[in-house]
Amino acid sequence: MEYSFVDDPVLRDKLIKARKNGKKVIEKKIIDNDFTAEEDVKVSSNLKGKKISSQNKKFENLKSKKRNKKKKRLKPPSTKSLAVSTKQLSSMLRTGLPLLEALNIISESNEDKTLKKVFKEASIGISRGSTLQDNLQKYPDIFDEMYIALVSAGETAGLLPEVLEREAKLLESLSKTKSQIKSALTYPIAIFVLTVIVIIVMLVFVIPVFEDMYSNSSAALPTITQLLVDASNLIKNPSFLIKAAPAIVISFFIIKKQIKTTKFINWKDSMLLKLPITKDLVTKSCLANFSRTLSSLNSAGVPIIEALVISKKTLGNRVFQRIADKMNIEIQAGQPIYKVLAQEEELIPIMFTSMFRIGEETGELSEMVDKLADFYEDEVSTSVKSLTSVLEPLMIVFVAIVVAFILIAMYLPMFNMMSTVS
Repeated sequence: MEYSFVDDPVLRDKLIKARKNGKKVIEKKIIDNDFTAEEDVKVSSNLKGKKISSQNKKFENLKSKKRNKKKKRLKPPSTKSLAVSTKQLSSMLRTGLPLLEALNIISESNEDKTLKKVFKEASIGISRGSTLQDNLQKYPDIFDEMYIALVSAGETAGLLPEVLEREAKLLESLSKTKSQIKSALTYPIAIFVLTVIVIIVMLVFVIPVFEDMYSNSSAALPTITQLLVDASNLIKNPSFLIKAAPAIVISFFIIKKQIKTTKFINWKDSMLLKLPITKDLVTKSCLANFSRTLSSLNSAGVPIIEALVISKKTLGNRVFQRIADKMNIEIQAGQPIYKVLAQEEELIPIMFTSMFRIGEETGELSEMVDKLADFYEDEVSTSVKSLTSVLEPLMIVFVAIVVAFILIAMYLPMFNMMSTVS
């Protein structure tokens, strides 16, 4: 018995009660301490979790920034630069140089920053065991489906140098056609812009001089002269410029948006094939691009259906793209291509259809289509030269009409005054 050594029973009872109360206090303190310890563990774990989550968020942000940098669009190189690099790669591979070393050499010697980076990344990818096709597919803005399909066919068949040389020739022909069309349009556009600038300068500086000269006379100005005077006053008016600037900007964005709509593109493409000046050039340019691409893909071993789908994308006109879709459908139904072309005799020349028929019947479609490409590329050059020879006198006539209109408008009141005095 506890506290048996105490003789006084009252004192013994007090001691026992005091001990029991002391145990309860100690137990309560232990319980409280345990509870706070659990709370501390929870709080510390929450703090650790918050720290870890914040670190994870920072890490994710850094990763997303790196991804955004990687996904940043590169500026597409010119067709000519890509053709030159492709030809260099083909030549190096033909000499027996390994693909990895050839890509490194092109990357180091290339002047185009985009191609320099792309070929460097391709060499790193190949050193890690991937194919050239896998590396080029990462850059769809630089290498189109036609390029990727040719590279894939070349790697599969072990004919990569030959396929790259064919691709280089294709790009060279496309670059030549683009440069010819640009050169044909440069002169008319330059003349038109120069004419507009001259008109604005005359309205701002020359017309007011004649207006002051004629203001002293009481005679009314002729209609065309008054029209120029009103236009001059309008251009010099600051309030008009303040109102016109936002209207021009808004109109620009509206027109830019409308130009990209399917309805406008379909209308534009159909109109280009109806105008006598542009019909011949657009038709021959589309047929040349289509023939060259189809021949290159088919001769490289790409299936005809896939080759037609890719070749369709080189056609810059929706009307011809619909014809290519019909060709694809007819082939899948077991019909020859030339039957579709024969149905479009208003747009497709008879010679084009006949060459396709001969190629399909003799089994030499690639050779025949390649000859068609050579022919129509020469025709495009001839059409561009003839278009340039037509546009130059037309622009001269346009400038002459504008200058004559302004001169007549400025001097007509003077002639009227002289006839009145006489």
